Amino acid sequence: MRLAIVLNSSAGTLLNLDPQQVMADIRAAFTQAGHVVECVCVPGKDVEKTIDKAARSDADVLVVGGGDGTIKTGAKAALAHGKAFGVLPLGTMNLLARDLGLPLELAPAIEALADAELAPMDVAYVNGEPFLNNAVIGLYARMVHERENMRRRRGWRKWPAMAWALVKTIADNRRLTVTLSLDDGRVERFDTPMLAVANNAYVEGYGPVPHRERLDAGHLSLYVGRHQTRWQLVLLFLRALRSRWRNDPDLIVHHVHSATVHASGRHLRVAVDGELEQRTTPLRFTIEPKRLQIWRPRPDSGSEGASRQRAG
Repeated sequence: MRLAIVLNSSAGTLLNLDPQQVMADIRAAFTQAGHVVECVCVPGKDVEKTIDKAARSDADVLVVGGGDGTIKTGAKAALAHGKAFGVLPLGTMNLLARDLGLPLELAPAIEALADAELAPMDVAYVNGEPFLNNAVIGLYARMVHERENMRRRRGWRKWPAMAWALVKTIADNRRLTVTLSLDDGRVERFDTPMLAVANNAYVEGYGPVPHRERLDAGHLSLYVGRHQTRWQLVLLFLRALRSRWRNDPDLIVHHVHSATVHASGRHLRVAVDGELEQRTTPLRFTIEPKRLQIWRPRPDSGSEGASRQRAG
């Protein structure tokens, strides 16, 4: 296959590596596997235009390496230009890479992708804009907002800033009043600290970071918190650390094909695939089954977590 690969040199993983050596390793591994490779590494300010140029090329697969923002930009470009899409785990959480069964270390990830396959993946939308992982309002969106404030004002690193943001948002214990309209006709009203909409369902059993076993099941999964007290939120966080969040009695879960979230305010902060955005209400969520061809390790490749991914 013809691969157009764009790396964000500002991504955390690359800060401690030689970008030229990384690109040489990528070219060598993929060329040896029979692929035709065009690989570039650019600073963050040039990522969007470089990804757009790569997506307009004659490549079969657009591959991007970076954090949440880079992955989100790459996915949108791949969809717009009809390209298959792949990721290299260069960010902090690497949520999509985890769900694809990719090793989180760069060298094993390159090795796993060298013999990868294309498989269909669902694409979710909020007010017509695509996302691959999730969209969250409430507590987590406020955490991301506070984290970025601390990084910008005080120069904190990402994880200490996120830990402080978690403590502050739980202490604030704000909630939203939302009305949820589901595709089966149900209308529910919640006074909630948070609401998350995931592109396919999360499952338990692999540590504190939730993951998805299926990326092509064709449904949205809605997670609504009914937690009223700070202690209830602390218990939810502790259950999440132990991967037992589904036992939380105050967590409501719906599996639907579409949903609309109404709120009193004209705009809401929404964390969309990890990136904070202002969105006009109501928020309309839909899903397009198998809209994207995703480049992933073969399920029998033996790569870390590959057995957890069963798309197709």
